[in-house]
Amino acid sequence: MNKKIILIMIVILTISLLGIIGYKILNNYSYVLKINWNIELPKNLKEIYEISTDANFHGDGTRYHIFTYQEDEQVQDMFKWTLNEQETLYYKSYQEFVDDSLNKLNVPSTNYPNYANSQYWYNKKDDNSEIIILWDSLENKLYIIESFL
Repeated sequence: MNKKIILIMIVILTISLLGIIGYKILNNYSYVLKINWNIELPKNLKEIYEISTDANFHGDGTRYHIFTYQEDEQVQDMFKWTLNEQETLYYKSYQEFVDDSLNKLNVPSTNYPNYANSQYWYNKKDDNSEIIILWDSLENKLYIIESFL
C-alpha cells in the first residue's frame, strides 16, 4: 500500500473513533444533567429505569430516570433536601408535577416514587424548564424528572 492510502485510512479511523467517543459523552445522562442543570451525579449511582418523550426540534419534552445506589452519603450531600411539598411553575405540589409527568410518559405505577419515603429538591429555569429530584433513602433510589418547555 502506498503512504497516501495508509494516511487516509488512519484519518478515517481517527474521525470514527472521535465520533464514537463524542456520541457516548453526549448521550451520557450525567453529562446532560451537568450541562442543563449544573448537577453532578455521584459516581456510585446505577440507572435502573429511563423513559422520555421524543424531543422535538427545540428539545422540549419530559425525561424520567431512576437510579439506585449503595451508600447515602454522596446523595445526601447533593442538595439541601426538603420534606415539604411546594408549588412548582405549573402545579400546586411536587407530587402533582411528578404524577402528571409520569402519566404523560405512561410510566407503570411500579416505577413511581414512594412519596411517603421521599425528600425533594426542585429547580426551575428562566425558560420555564423544571427539574425535580426525589430521594428515597429507605429504598436507596433517586428519581429525576425533567420538563423542558
